[in-house]
Amino acid sequence: MAETTTAPGWKGGDLLKDAAYVVVGALGYAVLAYLCVEFPSAYGQVTPIWLSNGFGVAALLSSRGRHWPALLLGCLAGGLSAGAHVGDPLVVNIVLVGCNVLQIFVCAWGVRRFAGDEVDLGQPRDMIAFALVCGLLGPLMTSAVAASLHTAMRGGDLLTNIATWTLGDILGMMTITPCMLALVRAPDYLRQRPLSISGVASLALLLAVTIAVFAQSRYPLLFIVPPMMLLVAWRLEVLGAALSATLVAAVAVLFTLAGHGPIALMQHGSQGQAIVLQLFLAVAIFVSLPVASIERRRRQMLRNMTEANACVARSEARYRLLAETAQDMIIHSDIHGVVQYASPACLAVTGYAPEELVGREGMRVVHPDDMARVRAAVEAQLPARTQNRIEYRAVRKDGGEIWLESRPALLRDPVTGRATGIIDIVRDVTEQKAMECQLRQARAAAETAAAVKGEFLANMSHELRTPLTSVLGFARLVDDEPDLSPDARRFIGRVLSGGKALLTTINDILDFSKLEAGHLELDPEPVAPAQLIEEALELFSLEAQAKGLPLRAEGLADLPAELLIDGGRLRQVLLNLVGNAMKFTETGAVTVEARYDAAGQRLDLAVSDTGPGVASDDVDLLFRRFSQVDGGLTRKHGGTGLGLAICKGLVEAMGGEIGVTSVPGHGARFHFHIAAPPVVEAEAEVAEPDEPSSLPPACRVLVVDDNPANRELVHAILTAMGAQVDEAVDGEAGVAAATAAPFDAILMDLRMPRLDGAQAAARIRGEGGPNARTPIIAFSADARSGGPGEVFDGAVSKPMTAAGLVGALNAAMTSAPARALEPLA
Repeated sequence: MAETTTAPGWKGGDLLKDAAYVVVGALGYAVLAYLCVEFPSAYGQVTPIWLSNGFGVAALLSSRGRHWPALLLGCLAGGLSAGAHVGDPLVVNIVLVGCNVLQIFVCAWGVRRFAGDEVDLGQPRDMIAFALVCGLLGPLMTSAVAASLHTAMRGGDLLTNIATWTLGDILGMMTITPCMLALVRAPDYLRQRPLSISGVASLALLLAVTIAVFAQSRYPLLFIVPPMMLLVAWRLEVLGAALSATLVAAVAVLFTLAGHGPIALMQHGSQGQAIVLQLFLAVAIFVSLPVASIERRRRQMLRNMTEANACVARSEARYRLLAETAQDMIIHSDIHGVVQYASPACLAVTGYAPEELVGREGMRVVHPDDMARVRAAVEAQLPARTQNRIEYRAVRKDGGEIWLESRPALLRDPVTGRATGIIDIVRDVTEQKAMECQLRQARAAAETAAAVKGEFLANMSHELRTPLTSVLGFARLVDDEPDLSPDARRFIGRVLSGGKALLTTINDILDFSKLEAGHLELDPEPVAPAQLIEEALELFSLEAQAKGLPLRAEGLADLPAELLIDGGRLRQVLLNLVGNAMKFTETGAVTVEARYDAAGQRLDLAVSDTGPGVASDDVDLLFRRFSQVDGGLTRKHGGTGLGLAICKGLVEAMGGEIGVTSVPGHGARFHFHIAAPPVVEAEAEVAEPDEPSSLPPACRVLVVDDNPANRELVHAILTAMGAQVDEAVDGEAGVAAATAAPFDAILMDLRMPRLDGAQAAARIRGEGGPNARTPIIAFSADARSGGPGEVFDGAVSKPMTAAGLVGALNAAMTSAPARALEPLA
């Protein structure tokens, strides 16, 4: 029952409860005190047993500590009332009742102190605490004081009074208190051990024997009663012991006071008979109660042992079921590797029945070629108490070869820690190893396919770029002729426009292939970001004027003078985004926003347009390869669908992210940022002077290329610059020409029959001819060429421009003196 108190007073419910406790304490104490005094007096006997204090102790031990004051107050009131009823003087009454209440408190407090709040006499600890405190220490301390005061005030023999008083209190404590406590906990006791016919019969037999012993007055048969009490304590445990003590005490006191029974045969007077009666009851009770507690404890231990055995049996059955149904083998070996237990799964895995493996070394199934490795691995990992995986081949009983995976672990004695054996979980991984082999083969095939793809891409790059070089080169030369008719110039413009579109498509495919393969290389250098953005926008100025679209740039004035970035890749992203904005915007404006975050060292850029925008469901399609929001856009505006995917790859390669925000019908805003650390002053390089627009006078150049159109184009460009041009149709012819005469520069195609460009350049360097230190420039349309290599002094990519070709030649010839100082290999 939940009980609460509040300060400074009680609630109404608590006050009623406390009043009830006072009434119960007073009535119980007073009634028992009256019976213990009046009944013996009626027979002219002294009081042999004092039950009131035992009642008070039982009441306190059965209630919570907060109710003790009310119970003690009730006992005090009941004692004073009983004393007044029998005519005790006020002072004597107060002293004796005060001593009794003190004894009640001391005994109850002492038992609680040792046994705790829940007192269970069925527990040996609680029984011993109760017997010592209530059956010995408490009555001895308080009864001696009370008997001494009583003797001083009312006379009598002091020692006799102390003995009678102390024994009476002890008997009261040891009879009524256990009985009341047992009755309080009777539901628990009966639930643990219900009443049996033999138990009730033993209690009835005890009552009959006790009555028979005390009803006669001829024979001293007291010795018959204790064995019967032990029988009841054995059959009914604590509840039976408490009831038997109460019944025996009641029968013994009643018949002895009436002058019957063995004790009445004594001729030492009523006081002597009372002491003998008290001693008899004390001995009987002190024997039966511990026996009952021990019997209950024994039964609990047997029950716990039974339950533990059942749990062990269930656990063993459960783990045996797991072991017998597991598909993996469970092997238990001794410390020498001899199998002590093998689960049934070994039959399906190895073909050996468990009994064929038990008693033999577990290594017998290991493949002979792997046996030494497995043994060494097991011996190495067991002392470290690890469970590393070991894979090895095994031989089945039918001779087949399988792969097993093992995780051996060392078993140790839980007490001594000594190694006792090895437990191993073994799994058949033959299918897994086969899959791994297939995966390796698939990976090798994929790598081969990737290599084939790269070779195909290189070939296609060469085959596409080589004729495109001639188409664009000669178209530019024709376009520079002053005598073209308007129609011819328009036709040449269409050729150049188509060629540029085709070149853009080829470059998109090649760049995306490099991004996918992870071969894209960045070249960070000091770049003026504002100038780069302005130059990118300038390329679209004519298109913007034709459409009547304002092309704006914002935030350029706040950008740093230089940042360490890859300007070419940043320009590529900007051109793609601005080009898309120009394609899809018919009215409004295209705006480029720029901002530099100095704290994060990053450059933020955004390209906004006022075109049709992109629906939210289609945003994810924008940065996917070969995808466009509307397939019709490809037919209307052209493109491969790779532009934004390449932008995403480039931005991420530069340490940034790209995204888009758009409202359909109100345009789109593509925003991205890249890592852009500031240029340290010590790292800044002095800008080189502008490259000359012409070659040195009387410059002699050897062009080595298997494509006659490319040779003719280079010849036309360089001779117009005043250079003397010699030609060679392949690598072998190039080496022969370089051996025959000196040149100021050699332009070497990389892909040629018989002898490729790199091999030809190496021979020219290694043979020590007149061109061993002459600048050799790589001339290639190969998508895989990541640079000119050590034998080259520069590179020109196909398709080329006249300015790019002349610039590469001038740069290579400028660095020629440095190469001339290097020793030949």
